[in-house]
Amino acid sequence: MSNKDKNITFYSENSALLFSQYQSISFEKVHESWIQVIDFQKCKTALDIGAGSGRDALALKYEKLCVTAIEPSDDLRALGQVFTGDDVTWLNDTLPHLNKIKGKTFDIILISAVWMHLSLQEQSQSLQTISSLLSDNGYLIITLRHGEFSDARTAFEMDVNRTINEAKQQGLSLILSNHEGDKLSRDNVSWHTLCFKA
Repeated sequence: MSNKDKNITFYSENSALLFSQYQSISFEKVHESWIQVIDFQKCKTALDIGAGSGRDALALKYEKLCVTAIEPSDDLRALGQVFTGDDVTWLNDTLPHLNKIKGKTFDIILISAVWMHLSLQEQSQSLQTISSLLSDNGYLIITLRHGEFSDARTAFEMDVNRTINEAKQQGLSLILSNHEGDKLSRDNVSWHTLCFKA
């Protein structure tokens, strides 16, 4: 079983616990750093990749956006669908290719707590895919997790500068770089948020 499949299996087998964990903290608190730099009034569509419980997807819907949520874990996706109802379109797909939404474009693409599960090659491929899905003047938000997992999930080391440089090669301009502690108060975990504009 590949690392990707192992991680998806973990999220499915622990979906109820993870759903509760994600829901225990608000969208506004988790994402307060980048919310300030987005002009939501000029945005119509959003893509939430690795949407988990649907917390972020529903919050984006409340911003009057048409939201598509990508979640490869069947069990977690099922819980998210119940939570968001018909307000969000859910798809089973994965980075780096996102085959089910090829040809579409989005004004906001959010990739929260996903990047650490991608190898360097997958990160490069994902940025190519994402840049093709981002509308003109669209926003890309990526959160990078620093710190190992203490469970069955696997993660790769995060290189902030590499991510910034590769995004630049795809024509994306960095408008926010923010490092902060973990909102769930885990001592060995921190996060780096990058926000780009097409």
